[in-house]
Amino acid sequence: MNPKTLDALMSEYQEEVLGPNTPEADEVTRFREFLVRHGGLKKLEVSGRKAIILERAEALRCFHFSQYLDWFLTEKVGVPPREVDAARAAMKHLNEWLLERDAITHDVFEENQESILARETGPPVDEDPAGAGDEEDGEGGVAGVPEEKDFHVPGEYSATLSGEFVITKVQEGILYGRRPDDGREIGPILVERAVSSGHRVGDRVHLSLGKAGDHWNLLTVGSTIRKLI
Repeated sequence: MNPKTLDALMSEYQEEVLGPNTPEADEVTRFREFLVRHGGLKKLEVSGRKAIILERAEALRCFHFSQYLDWFLTEKVGVPPREVDAARAAMKHLNEWLLERDAITHDVFEENQESILARETGPPVDEDPAGAGDEEDGEGGVAGVPEEKDFHVPGEYSATLSGEFVITKVQEGILYGRRPDDGREIGPILVERAVSSGHRVGDRVHLSLGKAGDHWNLLTVGSTIRKLI
């Protein structure tokens, strides 16, 4: 595997492949800034200088691409669909180049590409109906999903949370959850599409989260108790 850091590889890609002041180079710059602020990656920060990402390219995961395209650009920055399409193409080219440079494995490439090429807009937001999740779990009224998966993203977080959450809102790649003990809603929680598509409002699930900027990254997801319809 290529021993260069992700930061060095992205700079090489911009300078030697894209050239300065091109639209795709600018998009890679914006993606890098997203990773520094929201990616949960290890970085070196020196006062008066831009932060440097210390991770190697294998730390760049499929959910970084989906969070950038389907949350950061659309929800936080609010760019138009045409600009998201252009960003999607730029991420596709970057991912292909990382594979060519032997910076990522083919399996990682495929996972990244699946996230990058997903449909432009997610499904409608699934809002928490009045009182959703407040009912007692009666016998025969729940279904357990006894599976735990680790999504830990190496990095430093300003805060961490772990415990049971009642899902209050579901978007593609994004969850919101309410803590039963204090009623506080936590979100947005950035997750892989497989996680968001596997949950619905009212589910009770054990989550471990790390706060990165103004959102939360999913570290682990545990068993889910689902109300049967």
